[in-house]
Amino acid sequence: MTFPGERIYEVVRPLVSLLHLNCSGLQNFEALMALTNLAGISERLRQKIVKEKAVPMIEGYMFEEHEMIRRAATECMCNLAMSKEVQDLFEAEGNDRLKLLVLYSGEDDDLLRRAAAGGLAMLTSVRPSLCCRIPQVTTHWLEILQALLLSSNQELQHRGAVVVLNMVEASREIASTLMESEVLEILSVLAKGKEGPVTRAAVACLGKAVEYGLIKPNQDGQ
Repeated sequence: MTFPGERIYEVVRPLVSLLHLNCSGLQNFEALMALTNLAGISERLRQKIVKEKAVPMIEGYMFEEHEMIRRAATECMCNLAMSKEVQDLFEAEGNDRLKLLVLYSGEDDDLLRRAAAGGLAMLTSVRPSLCCRIPQVTTHWLEILQALLLSSNQELQHRGAVVVLNMVEASREIASTLMESEVLEILSVLAKGKEGPVTRAAVACLGKAVEYGLIKPNQDGQ
């Protein structure tokens, strides 16, 4: 999608208007996909989308029964979450935004999981306070993270490893909970894998756990 000069900013408002409920599901879906692409281009475009009051509508579509619309809305929100204003919304008390991303990271739809887990990885990287909230939003948080780490899909596995690393770095208490679970064994296996982003994240997790005094230097089997 390319537009000359400033014209790219002019398409935001008409696209946001297609999110209204009186538009068809196809229009909603196509608008969400286009806004996702725009939100991934620049902060200025993200600001324009936020200014046009698109965020509440996009959030509404994250609860849509139609899986393609729900997935597109989640992808769009995760791109918008690169903006401070949207990060503030996730960090605000008394909302279920973080909970929804955690739960969607455990869904059967791999594309929805990829979007949600990508959003989680990014948000936990820039807002350590969200790392401490993840265990509070659902009792299933640990099994969701374990499933990501064990996924045969490298993208999901990497997103899970980054979330776990961010959580370990954010809090010794959370790191302790993770190291007392099956996550330690999973990380130990991943750390011995072929060199790559997943392996590096796993090694970093174990290194931080050693630094905290939670595991011994050779407890990971290396």
